[in-house]
This record gives sequence, structure tokens and C-alpha cells, in this order.
Amino acid sequence: MRLKKSDRRALLLIFVVVVVAWSAVLIDRQFRSHNESSLTWAAFSADSAALDSIYARRQESYSEKYEKDRYDAIPERTIETFPFDPNTADSTAFLRLGLAPWQVRSIYKFRAHGGRYHRIEDFQRVPGMTPETWNRLAKVMQIGEAFRYYHQERDSSRFQKKDHDSVCFPHQEKYTEIVQLDLNTTDSTALKKIPGIASVRARQILRYREQLGGFVSLEQLSEIEGLPAGIEQWFKVEAGVFRPLLINEASASVLARHPYLGYTQAKAIVTYRRNYGRIKSLSELRLLPEFTEADFARLEPYVKY
Repeated sequence: MRLKKSDRRALLLIFVVVVVAWSAVLIDRQFRSHNESSLTWAAFSADSAALDSIYARRQESYSEKYEKDRYDAIPERTIETFPFDPNTADSTAFLRLGLAPWQVRSIYKFRAHGGRYHRIEDFQRVPGMTPETWNRLAKVMQIGEAFRYYHQERDSSRFQKKDHDSVCFPHQEKYTEIVQLDLNTTDSTALKKIPGIASVRARQILRYREQLGGFVSLEQLSEIEGLPAGIEQWFKVEAGVFRPLLINEASASVLARHPYLGYTQAKAIVTYRRNYGRIKSLSELRLLPEFTEADFARLEPYVKY
């Protein structure tokens, strides 16, 4: 059916109106969406700036707290100066005096091995001792009577008997003349009467004698660390070895306890016995790389086959 000209115009007008209306709706939606996006982004930017500010403040606070409380932070120490005896002071006292922890460990190790500070000057040998620290500590350091050398000047008023009713403080009697003691039979009481020998040095001599099984010469005293020079003049060697080294029966651990044998050498002896049988002479071990001629010379007086 063919529409009239007037009907066609009406339909065209309606179509144009619909297109215009639909275009207006689309434009309005796009405009609103753009405005909402702009507002949302602005709000997001503002929130982000606020969050960044809060995060920065928290980071700064956390950094300050971490620097203050971290495990490796070195606390400030107040260095004190007070009278002390380096032979009896504990670790807390040394730290209060301004010494470093590693210096305190060095002092404790020295004392654990029988070392003592007999003079104020001896403390200057502590590792890392600076002139400033030494000058400060030397003025307040006190060496106890029990740790001083015999020839050091003592407070005579403490030992002097003023009248018959006063009581003298006991002190170790010392020999005034050279007395030669048998190095293998003397006891600690006689050893402590020798000038320069106190309880610690006497124990060192007796302990080394026990480890050796007996001294065979006075030169062996030089193998003991810390003994006064010329100490050999007070001794003689009469009694021989009282405990020989049973080289064919002793285990590796027993052999290694002797001062002249190491554990590697003791194992070499045990291995040689296992492979070749009983040892009849130290010369059989000369081909072993663990031994030298000096080792054989020192061991010979102690070995029993």
C-alpha cells in the first residue's frame, strides 16, 4: 500500500523527533558519567594524599622506634672509675670501668689459665688497652696481698708486731737461702717457700709433673709458662720417672694425654701396633711422618716397651 505524501511527512517527523530525543538521552548519560568519574577521581586523589601522609608519619615513627629498639643497637654506657683488683673483679665491674666485652673475655681467659696480675703494670698488657684508659685505671687499681710478688714492698705496719698482746697476720714463709728440692718428690708447701712461687705456680709445677710422669731434667721447667727466671737453681732431679708410658698397651686417648704426644701421633702408634705388632724400639717409628727426631729424644726416657 502506498502512503500518501502527508503520511510520509508525518512518519519522517516522528522519526526525527525520536532520533533527537534518543541522542539527547545519550549525551546526558555521557555527561553525567564524565562528571561522576571526575568527582570519583578527585575524591580518590584526596584520599590517596591523606593515606600517603599517614603512611609517611607511621614510617617515620617506626624508623625512630627501630633505631632505638633494634637488637644490635649499642646502648650508651656511663664509664665509672672506682678502686678495683684485676685479679678478683667480675665482668660487671670491668664493664663499668669502660672495658669492652671482648677485653673482659680476654681477662677471664687469662685468669682461667692460672694467670694473675702481680703488679699494676701487668694490667697494661690487656689487649686493646689505650693510654687514656690505662692512665685512668692505674690510679685506682689495687693488687691484693695474695697476688703480689714476694719481693714487692708490703705494708709493714700490717705485719709488724707492736707488742706482745698484738696478733700478727699470717704470711707465707720464704726461703732466705738457696735450697735444692727434688723436683719429683717435693710438695706444694715446699714449693711455695721459693721466692716468686705462689699457690698458682706451685700447682702448675705439680700438674705438669703428674702429666709427664716425672721430670728427667731441670730444663723441662722452661716448658711451664710463667715461671720466674732462674727458678732451676732451687731444684735437683734425683727420683726418676714414676709413671712410664706403656706404649704397647695404652690406648690412643691415654697416649695423647702425655705432653709430648699429640692425638695424631697417638693414633699413628696404635695403627702401627695393629699392623706390625708390638713396638720394641722408637726407631721403628722413624719412617712415620708424624714424628721427628726431637720427638723421639723427648719421649725416650718415658717409654716402656
